[in-house]
Amino acid sequence: MVRVKNWTIESMRYFWIIAVTVLTALSGHSTVLDSLRFDARLGYALGGTLPTHMGNEIRGINGYYPGLNFTVAAEASYPIDKHWSIHSGLRFELGSMDVDSRVKNYDIEVVRGEESLKGIFNGNVRIKTTQRRLTLPIQAAYNINQKLTLRGGMFMGWLMNRKFWGWAYDGYLREGTPVGPKIEMGTEPGDRGDFDFDANMRHMQWGIDAGVDWQFHRRWGAFAELTYGLGGLFKSDFHSVQTLRPIYGTIGILYRIK
Repeated sequence: MVRVKNWTIESMRYFWIIAVTVLTALSGHSTVLDSLRFDARLGYALGGTLPTHMGNEIRGINGYYPGLNFTVAAEASYPIDKHWSIHSGLRFELGSMDVDSRVKNYDIEVVRGEESLKGIFNGNVRIKTTQRRLTLPIQAAYNINQKLTLRGGMFMGWLMNRKFWGWAYDGYLREGTPVGPKIEMGTEPGDRGDFDFDANMRHMQWGIDAGVDWQFHRRWGAFAELTYGLGGLFKSDFHSVQTLRPIYGTIGILYRIK
């Protein structure tokens, strides 16, 4: 826990060094700063770290529990002409998910007690994940009129903190192959199969996003955003869980600073 905390503080330090450097460079270009529009944004996200498709292994969802998923952002737009502008900024995003699924022939690696087991599982799998991410969006914005703006582009994000854990329960695992030794899994700690894949997650995430802004007041507005991760959540050499991507829809409010 101390390692994660120190690493997060170090990341924030580098972020502020970069931010101060950029602002110092821009301060010498008053015409650029005069043209920029600045917004502060607060949004709530619904979605999760999801597979790109529901394979035959996932037979049903017992429960889906969205956590406290929110976005706090400082963003700016630089107009190119009457309609087009470049939109960017910095977002702090907190994403979490808790999903309980029924599975069949699910390839997984778990720990039960002191024993590490790998094979094909039939039963139920509970997955929980939390992520804290600094994100840089780079978008093209089209101003339909003074109130409505469409945005689209890409994003790159750095996970400051990442966790992915859960358990396989109320079923059985065929060790090694679908016809391997049958191992029963219960519902309580020690009887079920636990997993923790924090170390196998990528630090960097990237993908595409699109949004719309509605300025219903001189200062206040609303926005909606859809984010789709192109890179998988886990490193390329990790195969204990199927490919998962961050997929979120966000709605929120914005305040026009300038």
